[in-house]
Amino acid sequence: MGHHFFYNSLDGRIADNHIRMLRYGTALSFVAKASLAASVVLAFKQRVWLTVRRKAMTLSAVDSLFAAADDLSAIFNAEIFRQARVAIILAIYVWCTPLVVILTSETLAVRNELAVENVTCPAVRTLNFAAEETNEWREAKRVDKLISLSVSLWNTTRGALDEDGNEFEGWYDYFTSPSWQFEQVATLAALSKTPVARVGAAEEICGTGWNCTYTVQFTGPGYKCTELASGVGSKPKKLGNATAPFGTEILAPEGNQTYVAQAFLGHYSETQMEDVWPGGIPTTPAPFPKHLGALRTEPILWIGYSEVDDPAELQPDNRSDPKWDQVYTPKIFGCEHYETKYEVLFNYTGLLQHTNVTRREFLHPVVDTTFLPDEPANDGTMDNTTAVPESNYILPSDTRRYRRAMAYHSIGMQLRTFINGSITEPGKIANTRALQTRLLDPTNWLGVRDMQGAVRGFYEDMLLSMLSNPQFLAVAWAAAPEVVSGVSAGGENTKFPCTRSRNDNRYRYVAWELWAVYAAAIALAIVGVGFGTVAIWEEGLWRNTRFSSIVAATRGPWLEKVPWTGDGPVEGEAKRVKVGYGLVSPSRGEDGVAEDEGRFEGRPMSRTWDAGDVVSPRGPNRVSTVGGRGDGSARDRFAFGLEGDVRQDRGVEREAEEGGGGSLGRSPKLPFRRTWQRVDQA
Repeated sequence: MGHHFFYNSLDGRIADNHIRMLRYGTALSFVAKASLAASVVLAFKQRVWLTVRRKAMTLSAVDSLFAAADDLSAIFNAEIFRQARVAIILAIYVWCTPLVVILTSETLAVRNELAVENVTCPAVRTLNFAAEETNEWREAKRVDKLISLSVSLWNTTRGALDEDGNEFEGWYDYFTSPSWQFEQVATLAALSKTPVARVGAAEEICGTGWNCTYTVQFTGPGYKCTELASGVGSKPKKLGNATAPFGTEILAPEGNQTYVAQAFLGHYSETQMEDVWPGGIPTTPAPFPKHLGALRTEPILWIGYSEVDDPAELQPDNRSDPKWDQVYTPKIFGCEHYETKYEVLFNYTGLLQHTNVTRREFLHPVVDTTFLPDEPANDGTMDNTTAVPESNYILPSDTRRYRRAMAYHSIGMQLRTFINGSITEPGKIANTRALQTRLLDPTNWLGVRDMQGAVRGFYEDMLLSMLSNPQFLAVAWAAAPEVVSGVSAGGENTKFPCTRSRNDNRYRYVAWELWAVYAAAIALAIVGVGFGTVAIWEEGLWRNTRFSSIVAATRGPWLEKVPWTGDGPVEGEAKRVKVGYGLVSPSRGEDGVAEDEGRFEGRPMSRTWDAGDVVSPRGPNRVSTVGGRGDGSARDRFAFGLEGDVRQDRGVEREAEEGGGGSLGRSPKLPFRRTWQRVDQA
């Protein structure tokens, strides 16, 4: 039980101090093995004495029988297998008990496993553009001592004068361009072709040595793409009320262009007024044009490309190639800028960040207008963009909405900067930064498969790359999206649900194997002890194989007839002599040697009484007549003797009942103690 509880406590734990734990387990199994072996050895000794009491065997077999539990070679004796099967099986069990230690040690293994746990991670960040709505760029808000960053740069009308020469009281800020810090992040995302990860984010979020995953939700900008034309001669469909500015005829195989993107039609003009002071302050007195700084529309991404079956294979690059008309399929699609609800799975494995947008829900256009390319604005500004309905323009006076929309506009503008342009054959004449992105395959500078998904994913790479710089206002704690995160590592209030995992060495305990080994060993030990108990019952006393017991069993002249050869090991003919253990008489009969003859001649008979003597409970001077003279001149005793000289077990009991009138057997009240009783002769 202790072994089981110890291993069970280790199950699933990290395998530190592995060698020490195995040593503890081995010690427990060794104690169990020693206990089982000791109990069976005791049973074995009882079976040995029972066997020699009942059967006469060669001296060699008796040697092997007594040594079987200590000397492995002793069990390889055919005679003891015939004469002492039970005893030898018990000896074999004793020799097999080391298997308990070996087999139980295998039940606690160390395996490299993927450990997975649902916990909370302290530094999980998300995006929340609500902070852009309330940002006051003049205050230079700080978080963790660092200035928070917006994705937009601003001009202002503050400081302008009205018609009376007084400072204009209705001043407002208006957009001028994306911030340089965001331009840096967007460029890194475009060039690396994957979302930029913050240095040290994996360890900060997951913990040292761990991988982790988590899912965040946020609302931000996204492009919703729709296929408008596919195939030679296909006429592009309208996108809402907007019409594509080009058709499939300019694309290969009809045309020479394999890629074309127009992404700045209706773009917000960074120069809103012609004459301004530094900071975009108009030099003309207020009132200003009502659409100064207005976000009138968001440019649609009009993208056409020539699709091939495998962009990574070499393709025809001029019309003289006969395959030119066969391999290219012209396609056109348009992408509108939407406010989008995202669900993103972040996975940090081996310190590397992987992202997967698992769900996107397009909510509504950033600006719900339609650009009219042929209608000039003529509204007093330098922005010659006209869109309808005019009522949907987003004005600087609507501060919160305007700032969020311009944040989306800044991010979208970086995407449009990279994809705008074209590639023309022959010669692959390129005037687009799309070559730097993952939108074009480097083999032929042709559009990748699923071009719509690639454009959408490219934009999402830029968006998620904002998390690489927690100074951005939009970077917030996932656990508290209303709080700008800054660059701190987070704490108890910022913990967010995540799943951590790592491959490590852990203990695995196979309980059924340990119980199977112990069950088999214990069951066999119980059987062995049962055999030993039966032997004690039949013998009526407990025996051992200590030196004193062997001396008591071999004293006397009855073994003098064995042809001993010197003082060395017993060999030759002596080993073939059959001996047994039982009741022997001091008289030699015809061939025996009396105790008072031979080398004992002239010595007085000993009167020392011991457990080997057959005595009467009436006193040491009253001896049993079982097999003896019954005159008190000599003593019968139990000892080893040659076959024929020894009266063994049941025969002795019967003779005791028939010959001398005595009884030899168990006391009914004390079944485990053999008593000897003499009945006086008539």
